Amino acid sequence: MSFELKKVPVEELHKMIAAERYAFETPLQPIFRLYCPVTNNDPQETIADIAAREQEQAKNPDPNVENIWIKAVTSQDSKTTETLVGGAQWIFISEKSSSLDADVESFSKRHPEGGARLFAAQSYRILRECEERHRLEISGSGPYATLGSFFTLPEYRKLGIGHLLMQWGLEKADEKGLDIWIEAAPPAVPFYERHGFVQKEVTHLQPRRPDGLDEKIAAEWDDTARELLPITTVTMCRLAGTC
Repeated sequence: MSFELKKVPVEELHKMIAAERYAFETPLQPIFRLYCPVTNNDPQETIADIAAREQEQAKNPDPNVENIWIKAVTSQDSKTTETLVGGAQWIFISEKSSSLDADVESFSKRHPEGGARLFAAQSYRILRECEERHRLEISGSGPYATLGSFFTLPEYRKLGIGHLLMQWGLEKADEKGLDIWIEAAPPAVPFYERHGFVQKEVTHLQPRRPDGLDEKIAAEWDDTARELLPITTVTMCRLAGTC
């Protein structure tokens, strides 16, 4: 079986978001629920909300951010139609257009107001501060690349699809002279290392519940922590031009 890569048109983003959720929940990766919580216990509503947000960004892009969704599909001929097997969201940032505080606030609003949102905000801040500290030390405050999403559908894993999606982004980043910074789940670290990434820090996420919360919000915080933790991430970097 052979595969090819194509850029994803705006009208297919809903399909990509649905495939991404299926991939990250088979098996479930708790960090995905941290970044993409289920809205009102309704996965279909969640997919529609995220797709709408991505479509809005595609139609009104930040001039400092090149956001490209790539899909991997089965090669087709005149008798077959393509089948989606994986995808990646490559993000190339030419100039930072928002502060860490603004990013934390925007991200945390994906979670219900209350303890869940407080937990998400503190967790996201911990992860972002870790990545930013290393990035500023090594790459400086200039342009860089990152991954917003990277997945292969369960039925097509271990067939080289991840390599195709990765190679596309590496070549694009090298053309632009950009270092790439990512947060990797521990099982994925060997894959990234084979593509030139180096570990910078391992984070065992342990956000501390603020003192003085009322009973309801404290209970919501504890419920969210029990649902999502433990979460471990690995901050990794690939310098531009790394073979």
